Amino acid sequence: MFGKKKDISGYKLYNLINSQNDMYLMYKFGLHKQQVQIPTSITVDCDFDFDLLQKALDIEIERNESLRIRFTKIKGEIKQYFIEPYKHKVERKHFSSVEEQQAFFDADAQKPCFFLKDECFRIYFFTTDGGESGIYSCFSHLVIDALGTVGFYMDLFRVYAALLKGEELPSALDSYEEHIQNELLRCSDELKQKKHEEFYREYFLQHGKPYYAAVHGHEYLDAYRKKKKNPDIRVPMAYNPLHDKCDMIIEHIGPEDAKKIFDYCMENCISPESIFVMGLRSHCSAVNHRIDDVSMMTVCSKRATVKEKNMSGCLAEPLIFRSKLSEDLTFAEAVRELLKIRLSLYRHLDYPYTKARDLSLKLFDFGPIQGANSLMYSWIPVPVDDCLPFRFHFRTYNLGRYFTPLYAITIPDPSDKGIDVYYMYRVKLSTEQQIRQMHKNFIKTITDGIDNPQITVRELLDNISC
Repeated sequence: MFGKKKDISGYKLYNLINSQNDMYLMYKFGLHKQQVQIPTSITVDCDFDFDLLQKALDIEIERNESLRIRFTKIKGEIKQYFIEPYKHKVERKHFSSVEEQQAFFDADAQKPCFFLKDECFRIYFFTTDGGESGIYSCFSHLVIDALGTVGFYMDLFRVYAALLKGEELPSALDSYEEHIQNELLRCSDELKQKKHEEFYREYFLQHGKPYYAAVHGHEYLDAYRKKKKNPDIRVPMAYNPLHDKCDMIIEHIGPEDAKKIFDYCMENCISPESIFVMGLRSHCSAVNHRIDDVSMMTVCSKRATVKEKNMSGCLAEPLIFRSKLSEDLTFAEAVRELLKIRLSLYRHLDYPYTKARDLSLKLFDFGPIQGANSLMYSWIPVPVDDCLPFRFHFRTYNLGRYFTPLYAITIPDPSDKGIDVYYMYRVKLSTEQQIRQMHKNFIKTITDGIDNPQITVRELLDNISC
């Protein structure tokens, strides 16, 4: 069915919601279209009955509306609509080695999903010589976000388990179409949009012009200043779309340290996201003359309610996260301050990232490829203690191209209850050695802070390497 023209006269058309529009603009203006998709796999330690899994997928298409989104362009504007349930035959692959499997999925991850031609996703069932089996998918980001893919896998497995046991199917996911309707209505309130803009204006201006505290250190900014003969430049042009080639490094936090992180978060009623942001910003500060002003982008899943958490689709949006922390603060105080900033941004989620970014460019007279954010960070809370009858491992893949200098992702690993850390970085700006040092600094900051919450930011920075 992919690539075929269809009569859409009988369908209700919707505008894109904010999260989808962010992704479409990245697609529209990016030179390499694979930047706007989600390639992931989930591997289990058992043999799937692929005939039954195929049946489960056909049922999943009926109950998961995000699998039935299609797009069209009308007078230059993208519209979306929901089609009826259909059958999608999944290709099955067998890999004789880890290297063969990795090469195949890496290649597919870097092949664009042409959503305007109705190729909104690609799915493969696969087996390995090691006795594992699994599912690989590559979704257009306009259809689904990272947590949406987790929801897709978990619901598909629940359907599969019910069919396997001959039991009644579990309750379906909540309606993504209803979410789109409500989101479009809520974000059309011009008075509220004005209040959101006022918040962002104050938020951007309160600490003056931002600084490019890059993950790769200050050398790029130093060279840019020298080239422009202006030592006062604080933000270079580091978003050149011609130099977006990326590589990926995967690190792992073992179960012992992961337990420390989760226990600390439970005891202090905070999300692991605040801990990880603290680790990332500490590295950025340390390698940039210990600057106290660090900007990054963090991805908000926008799944706060039970209904939203029980939903697939694309809800996530990036937030411009700027933190100015005194070195006199303790680790515990700094993490609380980061949480405070994050919560303040969450109160204005109805304001599109694209408008926030355009406002920041205007306020600081930046060009379109300038930005103080040298990294984007995402926390994908895959369930570790899900009641599935097998152990599984969820992972993502290198897109090969990306619009930010670095995309850092942390994902729990249910197979050993550790945490995987993915660093997808622009090879033009960072080296493998720099990224691996960043990870060491990231881990040391987190573990030192959790072991001694009263340690100061100054002491934390003293203890990590530049």
